[in-house]
Amino acid sequence: MRRILGISLAAVAVGAALVGCSDSDDSGPVPDSTTMPSTVPAAGPVLTTGESSIGQVVVNVDNMTVYAYDRDEPGTNASACDAVCLQMWPPVTTDESRPEIAGVSGVIGTIPGPQGGKQVTVNGMPLYLFAGDPRPGSVAGQGMDDLWWALNPAGEKITNAPGG
Repeated sequence: MRRILGISLAAVAVGAALVGCSDSDDSGPVPDSTTMPSTVPAAGPVLTTGESSIGQVVVNVDNMTVYAYDRDEPGTNASACDAVCLQMWPPVTTDESRPEIAGVSGVIGTIPGPQGGKQVTVNGMPLYLFAGDPRPGSVAGQGMDDLWWALNPAGEKITNAPGG
């Protein structure tokens, strides 16, 4: 886990170039290793909901938007996000077999995490954070490469662009 948090800015920039860019108005500079979002939750619900420019979205314990990846097949117990992908899209993880939630009505579960541990799922879809979201409520990853989607409180993909 420390490996994700210690990614150098150069590695993040390379990952951004390989994964794609966002046209969202919430995009900002790619964060350095000191501002990368945490993927391991602190005390409290692993998932809850928060406000964003596209309405209510599922967020992690740090109020950062979580995303689903279209290349993941729900229910397969595996992430399709490879090592390069994971640099920009770290998995939402937990230590709990039954993660605590608040305000999310989708079916919550876990799968083996791509880097160990347990990756949180909603309706069978593995969840990720976007390293380019600069602050809580940001949805800079929304619609990126037509593959990444924030989720509504029911755990369904929101497929409209920010502000749209």
